[in-house]
Amino acid sequence: MSLRIPWMLMCCGLLAACGFGPDLVGVRTATAVRDADDRVTVTAVLTCVPWDGSPAGVDCDADGKEHCVVATWTDSYGRSSPQIITSGVQCVIPQRVEGATVVIRSSAPVPRESGLTIRLGDTPRVVIDSP
Repeated sequence: MSLRIPWMLMCCGLLAACGFGPDLVGVRTATAVRDADDRVTVTAVLTCVPWDGSPAGVDCDADGKEHCVVATWTDSYGRSSPQIITSGVQCVIPQRVEGATVVIRSSAPVPRESGLTIRLGDTPRVVIDSP
C-alpha cells in the first residue's frame, strides 16, 4: 500500500470533520424595561454567526425559520442553584435573522429587589441586571 493513500484518507477525514454545519443564532444585544404592572419586558436583537467564520450579516442558514428566545428571572448571580422567579418565551420567524427583534415579557410580576438577573437562552448567554 502506498504511503500516499493513508495520508489522503487522513486529510479527507479531517475535511469531513470540518464540513458544513448550521449557522449559530444567538442574541447580540438586549434591553429590559419594567412595566407599570411590575412585569419586565426584554427586547432582544438576534444575530447569526456563520459556521464557516465568514462575516455576519450575510445570508444565514436560519433565515425564514422559527427561533425562540427564553428569558428566566433568577434570584442571584453567584449561588450554585439560583431559584427561578418567573420566565417568558417568544418565538419569531424572521425573513432575515441578523438584526431581527424579539420581545419577551415576564409571565408574572418581577419583585423589586436587588440581586435579580435575567438570562436569555442557553448559549450564547446574555445576562441583564434586573431593572
